[in-house]
Amino acid sequence: MKQLLILSILFFSLSSLKSQNKQSDNTIIITTKDGVKISAFYKYKKTQLAFMPAVILIHQGGSSKKEWLALALLSKLIEEGYAVLAYDVRQHGASGKDKGTLYDLFNNPNRAPLDLLAVIAFLKKEKNIDSNRIGILGASIGANLACAASASDKYTIKSIVSLSAKTDAVQNLSGLKEIIHPKNAFYIASKGDQKGMRVQWAKELYNLTTDAKQIKIVA
Repeated sequence: MKQLLILSILFFSLSSLKSQNKQSDNTIIITTKDGVKISAFYKYKKTQLAFMPAVILIHQGGSSKKEWLALALLSKLIEEGYAVLAYDVRQHGASGKDKGTLYDLFNNPNRAPLDLLAVIAFLKKEKNIDSNRIGILGASIGANLACAASASDKYTIKSIVSLSAKTDAVQNLSGLKEIIHPKNAFYIASKGDQKGMRVQWAKELYNLTTDAKQIKIVA
């Protein structure tokens, strides 16, 4: 995969999102290292050859994977030859629960990041997935997880799209003492979101990012 190829496809798809009425079942359950059951939607084009790139979709806090399933973006990615996996972060949707508050969940490196690691491990075991071409599209906490993952070699993520990430939450979720440095990232933020703070955080993360990077500020 060329650098940020996945980002380009996602960006042009995001510019014309439309809802779809049909949703396939395609539900799987993935168990994390600490025993939490994670509910996920997993789909790819059945005629697709082996070694497909994969996109992980991570929803915003207080939501679920359903926010992705109603978008034309989902079928667009599958049609373009990507395997798509959208999952519910623990304490959300149909996934299991653990102990702790939502605030802690959004900052604790030993909770939500374990969900993402389990999802990545699942994809790497799939014979038809190219484990060197796994990307993430995340919103809010999903964006924070995406950024944290791209800053750490243990996730082996190729590239990410970050919608409304928050710098200190990314740092917290990374579990790193040193300043994080995401890689191959496309940041999107809205001027009106949290009185412009989302734009500030996007710029901060952009400046910390190594390798290929892009940023898009929208009204």
